[in-house]
Amino acid sequence: MSRGDALLRLDFVPEWSAIALLALIDAIWAAQIGLTFTIVPADFLVPALGIALMSGARFFAFRRASFTAEYFALSLAASIAICALSYLCLASSIALADGQLAAIDRLLGFDWLAGYRFVQAHPALATLLGLAYGSLVYQGLYLCLLLGLMDQKQRLREMFWLFLISGTLACAGTLWLPALGPSKTFDIETTTGFVPVMQHLLSGRDMSFALGGMTGVVSFPSFHTSMALAYAWAFRKCGAIGIGACVLNIIMLCAVPFFGGHYLVDMIAGAATMLLSLAMVKTVPLMWKKPGHQVAARPATA
Repeated sequence: MSRGDALLRLDFVPEWSAIALLALIDAIWAAQIGLTFTIVPADFLVPALGIALMSGARFFAFRRASFTAEYFALSLAASIAICALSYLCLASSIALADGQLAAIDRLLGFDWLAGYRFVQAHPALATLLGLAYGSLVYQGLYLCLLLGLMDQKQRLREMFWLFLISGTLACAGTLWLPALGPSKTFDIETTTGFVPVMQHLLSGRDMSFALGGMTGVVSFPSFHTSMALAYAWAFRKCGAIGIGACVLNIIMLCAVPFFGGHYLVDMIAGAATMLLSLAMVKTVPLMWKKPGHQVAARPATA
């Protein structure tokens, strides 16, 4: 293979194809409902960095660095496509389901307001939960580097599909059961800023949003819950690092209701979404494999 051919070869062709398809769906959907995403030059800085790292690694034939950099760019593209899809789903959604979701929480015996007040009354706990909740992006970056150094391209591929499928299912939940979350239900002022964006999307007015300023607008199911479980699973074979990641994600799960503005039922649905996605990631590839000769022919007997 020539140096030029090596520079053009991709390690994650099916994954890029899935993102291209999702981006096409986003573009068609946005045009249909009159929603636009504005782009500024600064939005290209991080993607350009990923592509530059990938090209440099391929030029010098650093295989592990090459697919690690490609996975970084792939993850960024997937995040943008999923986030855009969540905006489109919420903008196209039906009536808010906060009443039903809050009622389910009451049936489960979960008192969101009491838990929120307890966290706010303990600043050290609030700081710990806030740091854990905000670790999702850093976990993704660290996983990319770690598994790349470990030459675990297949595990990175599985994590990509787990992210993409979970994110798509979470967006579908936003389309059918949109909710502003318990902070709005209990009239709690927060600093997260996602509720105003959600209300803007639901208003149907001035539907123009900055691509680089998109925030989370998924309530049911909780995507943070899905990803906390997904990263705990992804780090599972990494020794002490895996144990640390598991502890971090358990703390994140405790933070999800109060820092992500979620009902408990959102988290239950998020856990179910992750398990369903994992089942698909593990079983669908097996269905595409060509059947082999499992049993050797027995020798003829007299």
